[in-house]
Amino acid sequence: MNELDETLEIFFAETEDLIKTSEESLLRLESAPEARPDLEKLFRAVHTLKSGSAMVGFNHISEYTHLIENLLDRLRDGKLPITRHLISFLLEGIDFIRDMVDKCAGGDAGIEPAVLEAQKAQVNRFLGMDSINQEDADLSKTITDIPVEAEKGHYYNIDLIFRKNLFESGIDPLLLLLNLKEMGEFIEVVSNISELPRYEEIDIYKLYISWRVILKSTAPLQEIENVFMFVKDDNNIEIDEITDRYKDGIDLKAGDMTIGEALIEKKGITKNDLDEALKKQKKIGEILVEEKKIDKEALQAVVTMQGESRSAYRKTSIRVDVAKINYLVNLAEEIGVGLSRMQSIFSDEETPNVLLDIEQELENLLKVNREFQERVAQVRMFSLKGTFQRFQRIARDTALDQNKQIKTIVSGIETELDKEVIECITNPLKHLVRNCVDHGIESPEERIAKGKSEEGIIELRAYQKGGQIFVQIGDDGSGLNIEKIRQRALEMEIEVPDEEIDNETLMQIVCNPGFSTSSNVTKLSGRGVGMDVVKTEIEKLGGSLKIETAKDKGTTFTLVLPLTFALTEALHFREKGRSYLVPLWGLVGTEKFEQSNMRSFGGDEKLYRFRGNYLPIMSLSRVYGDEMPDINSQKRVMIFLDTGRQGFGLIVDEVLDCRQIVVKSLESHYRNVKGISGATIMGDGSVALVIDLFDLEEIFFNKT
Repeated sequence: MNELDETLEIFFAETEDLIKTSEESLLRLESAPEARPDLEKLFRAVHTLKSGSAMVGFNHISEYTHLIENLLDRLRDGKLPITRHLISFLLEGIDFIRDMVDKCAGGDAGIEPAVLEAQKAQVNRFLGMDSINQEDADLSKTITDIPVEAEKGHYYNIDLIFRKNLFESGIDPLLLLLNLKEMGEFIEVVSNISELPRYEEIDIYKLYISWRVILKSTAPLQEIENVFMFVKDDNNIEIDEITDRYKDGIDLKAGDMTIGEALIEKKGITKNDLDEALKKQKKIGEILVEEKKIDKEALQAVVTMQGESRSAYRKTSIRVDVAKINYLVNLAEEIGVGLSRMQSIFSDEETPNVLLDIEQELENLLKVNREFQERVAQVRMFSLKGTFQRFQRIARDTALDQNKQIKTIVSGIETELDKEVIECITNPLKHLVRNCVDHGIESPEERIAKGKSEEGIIELRAYQKGGQIFVQIGDDGSGLNIEKIRQRALEMEIEVPDEEIDNETLMQIVCNPGFSTSSNVTKLSGRGVGMDVVKTEIEKLGGSLKIETAKDKGTTFTLVLPLTFALTEALHFREKGRSYLVPLWGLVGTEKFEQSNMRSFGGDEKLYRFRGNYLPIMSLSRVYGDEMPDINSQKRVMIFLDTGRQGFGLIVDEVLDCRQIVVKSLESHYRNVKGISGATIMGDGSVALVIDLFDLEEIFFNKT
């Protein structure tokens, strides 16, 4: 990877964090406008965005972000009040920056100039609104009637090319630049090091660097020239006023230039350099087509791919605490020491009690390796803080769009989940949050009529229980309209019980593909695409979705999720000569099969008494279509499981041990098998199948 590639990769990674920080700060400012630290944090993030984008050549991002920075500076100085309207505008501005960054990451040529100019104009209108509260402004006066603040000062283009022996005259060019900076603001400073020789050829008494400066100043041209009074005669100093080229602090001429023209303008290359490069570029394409190595369509595709290649710079990355890395390094060293000891034992033929020594070292190695695996899994674990804050924004925007008032409450943000799990639940959570605002929270007028506060509550909550994570999204709205759901289900010919619909049945109904109670199609609802997709995505993770609702009290959706995809604690057992593993989070207990504890009813349905309760029992042979095994055998074992929805027993031949495993996808090597979440390789090289408890439960109870 060259230096440019690495720089772009760092830029895109850091930009994601800066945009996220900006959005979070704006949301906090909306609820607490007097929070000065949040405003300062927002200003620093936007300032870093501006300088970073300029550094990698994304000038259109830098120009727009510079205007946002100016607007934030007005907020810091108290010249503009923080209002909901202004917060919405700034959030839209951050979204626009995110869109421009995404386009750059995808190799797009950039945002349409007309769109960019329109966005800039909107910011400039706000910049001309000192001390005006937009929400209290006369609605009959359009925003375009508000004058834009007149640009102050002049812009100068200054080229400084000094003679190489400048130091002999006792003049320091850096002092000249500092004097120049006192005259105004440096808009741009570019150093030219093309004359710089190789390190071993450098003469420390000679000057090899020249500069190009864009200065904004209220001083007239004559005062700028006076800075160089003692060097202008024997050095190449050119000062040109370019105020006409600048509007709102932006170089309009640069926006109309091609990349080559801009490089020439900034003296990065010469006109001849550009012409030669263009000739070579054209020649390569013509040669390839003439030699029939590629056709014209393929050539065009290659050109397109060159633009798209930049997307490779945006890679999925994580930030890891140094303490976690150090711990892994220490464990790796311990493993290395243990292996060296094992090697020493095998090489020393005179060592007494070789088997005992090997057993001890092996036990130690297994212990260290287990801890190593656990620590590696922790590297992938991240708190839900960022995820919940993202959905605060979604809830806010959805409510604002529907003229509803909401307050978002979050708890359990310190709860950690595997990064892959977090990424997979993003879309389901987004739909559920919007569902709560759209279908759950009533309008302020409706809430007042019901005796509620006009401000609705959206709650995001997470907590860990056992080996699972529970994520809840709830509202204090009207609750689901059961009768409307019943009517719609009948229209869709979905089986509905005559008696009261419980939460489990309700979940099955609303998660039917195409189900929707909205009569009108909007951008949020009415298309029948939603809850079924949410349920499918959650179950793909090995999780489950629950729903609880009460009239005029609200609705709560609960996602039950596995902690991580990387490592799983599982119980190893055998059935008909095959090895299986069942996740420990669903394990309730095991015991030797006793015929006296079993009861039969119906055809061949079986119940087994366990801890005072009778649970339905099954076997894998029956699940996959075989006959019920011979349960009279006194050698068989019962495994009792609970998915959180249903408890049941599993009859197996032999229970072996508990172990920590890495689950590999079965689908990528074979095909998807209902009831099997994946496979793992055992110590003897054999393959064991990992049971999917939710699938197993569904298969069994649908067959009974």
